[in-house]
Amino acid sequence: MSFTDQKPRTATKQDIKAPWSGRKGGKNFRCGFCGYRFKVGDYWRFVYTNDTKGAGGNPLICMLCDDGATREELAERRIELRQQYNAPKFWSFRRESEAIGGQETLNEECKGCHHGG
Repeated sequence: MSFTDQKPRTATKQDIKAPWSGRKGGKNFRCGFCGYRFKVGDYWRFVYTNDTKGAGGNPLICMLCDDGATREELAERRIELRQQYNAPKFWSFRRESEAIGGQETLNEECKGCHHGG
């Protein structure tokens, strides 16, 4: 079973070290909506959006950003966030941050909502 089946997963040691989107050491193993960097044991899910123009690839999503929206709604949200921050990986501004508790996110809908805050 591959992660591309879009089913929820639990982050493993191998996941957090894998070269996601070509960056070694798991540096891109993050939620594509709020930028949270996954840790071992965290919920995550792959969302297929490559067929949606402007969505910018297939994001991974954390438990709290995975709010029951359809794949189409998530693709649309992704487009809005990319446009709002005028960057393909809008969360990349926080890429090196390891903060969890009280983490500020770039998505107003997510701001202060999770990850031990």
